[in-house]
Amino acid sequence: MEYRNNNEAQEESIHHQNYDIESMENNDKPKPKKKGILSKIGIIGALFTVLKFGKLASLAKILLTALKASKFMGTFITMGLTILIYSQFYGWLFALGFVIAIFIHEMGHFLTSKVIGLKVSAPMFIPFLGAFIGLKEQPKSIKEESITAIGGPAAGLLATIVCLILFEVTNSPYWAGLTYISAFLNLFNLLPFGPLDGGRITKALSPLIWVIGLIGTVILIWKLHAYILIFILIVGIIEVFNMIKNKEDTKKYLEVEPQFRVTIGISYILLVAFLSGLMMYSLNISQTFIDNLR
Repeated sequence: MEYRNNNEAQEESIHHQNYDIESMENNDKPKPKKKGILSKIGIIGALFTVLKFGKLASLAKILLTALKASKFMGTFITMGLTILIYSQFYGWLFALGFVIAIFIHEMGHFLTSKVIGLKVSAPMFIPFLGAFIGLKEQPKSIKEESITAIGGPAAGLLATIVCLILFEVTNSPYWAGLTYISAFLNLFNLLPFGPLDGGRITKALSPLIWVIGLIGTVILIWKLHAYILIFILIVGIIEVFNMIKNKEDTKKYLEVEPQFRVTIGISYILLVAFLSGLMMYSLNISQTFIDNLR
């Protein structure tokens, strides 16, 4: 019995030793790499990213091609740049609203020019100076010039009214502020002097009205420190000298039917009256918005 038990013990010991050796050998063998769900997700994610950015790149290419073919490529680029610059000083909301107000004003000039058959370029923006449409040909008469000029403030008046309606609906100081700013912007352009819209319109009535505009421009420079008006003042004075120098050509250029003179005069007065009223009405209700810009 005792011999039998010792034998069994030896066999058991040998069995355990063999098991330990096998375990060590198994541990030394390199483990096969597992292709788990994470690797599959990574592959799918990579493919999705490639496809996504591929589609975005294709879309961007299509938009860029369309923009190049459009007359408004320069407009949108300079418009975006102007919004970006203004946003650094006044925030995105004001920058966007203000630049759109300028865009609507310039589109008024653009559309009226197209209606009378005058070739012009799409609007271009210059930060802190506003925007302009380039004339590919000069107006043949003061009638064409004044119609083109009045289109901007007329479109601006409509935009101002829309801002006021949105304020009445939402009671938001933002829309009240844009009402005031849009009204001021278009009213400023109606100053009857030099290259401003008001100067172009009132020239069809009488160049003598520019004397009032000249005095008004000087007062604004002095009171508001609006030094940008110095440039307008210089351009206006140069134009006055050119008109005096070329009296015969100026006289012929300023010839217009009395009926048109009455129509453009009434239109000018109504624009000034409505925009002044909108600016005064929105002044108090927009004060909070304007103060936040300072």
